[in-house]
Amino acid sequence: MRSESVLRHYALALWGLTLLFGLRILAQPFSQIVPALPGFDAWHGGVLPYPALLLSQLAIAATMVIVNLMLARGVLVPRPRLGRWLAWLGSLYFTGMLLRLVLGQTLYSGSPWLDRPLPSLFHLVLAAWLLLLARYHVRHVR
Repeated sequence: MRSESVLRHYALALWGLTLLFGLRILAQPFSQIVPALPGFDAWHGGVLPYPALLLSQLAIAATMVIVNLMLARGVLVPRPRLGRWLAWLGSLYFTGMLLRLVLGQTLYSGSPWLDRPLPSLFHLVLAAWLLLLARYHVRHVR
């Protein structure tokens, strides 16, 4: 596969995950006016007050967009050491959120923090983004 084609595939996948996360950011406030969406409180675990949660989500989304643009433009230089660190972090994050999701739906059903599947699902989206970025850094050294 040509280098440009590889970059395009990574960029598309990273943009797709970023779009999912962006939809999550928009869905929470829209849940107050769109009855088809889960309720406002279903979208976060309640650890952070909503204004702090929103600011952190916007910062994460901005970082994702910047990295995606760099990769799409071909200026993101693969760094294997960073890739290995991101792979370790992403794997730990993914495992933790998957465990949170499974435990919240089984053993700890009814727990205010664990029993909300939407936050865990979107944390899995973020973890997948990190893991895909890690793969790019590790596998595509120039």
